[in-house]
Amino acid sequence: MAGNKFDRLNYDEYFVRRTPPQAVDFEEGYWGESTDPDGVIRNIGEEREHKRELAATELSFINALTPGRVLDVGCGVGAILEGVNDSWEKHGLEVSQYAAEKAQPYGEIFCGELHQAKYPDGFFDAILLFHVIEHLQSPLEVLTEIRRILKVDGWLIVGTPDFDCGCARKYGDQFRLLHDITHITLFSSNSLFRMMTDLGFSVEKTEYPFFDTKYFTKENLLRLFDDQAVSPPFYGNIMTKYCRKLSKEECEERVEYLKTLIDRM
Repeated sequence: MAGNKFDRLNYDEYFVRRTPPQAVDFEEGYWGESTDPDGVIRNIGEEREHKRELAATELSFINALTPGRVLDVGCGVGAILEGVNDSWEKHGLEVSQYAAEKAQPYGEIFCGELHQAKYPDGFFDAILLFHVIEHLQSPLEVLTEIRRILKVDGWLIVGTPDFDCGCARKYGDQFRLLHDITHITLFSSNSLFRMMTDLGFSVEKTEYPFFDTKYFTKENLLRLFDDQAVSPPFYGNIMTKYCRKLSKEECEERVEYLKTLIDRM
């Protein structure tokens, strides 16, 4: 499914949109029990350590930076903020009132949409968007606001599924990350790179966390030979892009470079 749709994207399109079969309520029920793609019943709100394990690479990156102000957009119950070094001034933003209240001990939490928080220009040194962008109705609006409130040379770390990865192409509708009906905005690695570049960021590196996670097992590798079931966890399913905000001068240099290329055509 995802592979075929991405093959038809126009150059100026960044994502595939899908509509959930029902309205999504992100309050208390969302943070309770749910069934994952493998049929395992889990309680999302109680998986604090699991959430930090999933974000271990991203947390290591943030904690290695010179401390300043950090914002976790879509911070949930604050599990990742809890893993950020206390030398940082920690902020979180969450649309769910239930989750925002649970996150209060781990930073200064704003409950609402990002534009409603009215953070000052260039307020943050680092912003984390960890498996949130795929849930957004208007990712371009959110990223434009993120760019405004991020300092020049500040870091935006975006983690999301790659809905055009190998497993997405092989398994189609059985790709495990389509299981979540709240995944409504579907990116490929290429389309996310283009969008971040067009918004004035430099994508400094892309990571595909897998081999250092608990999902790298012989059992999951053998599951790749069964293309009738839901796809297993595998390398490339998940991507993280580490994006640096460019200055106005750097953006102007990019424009001039493109003009030079056009003149040579």
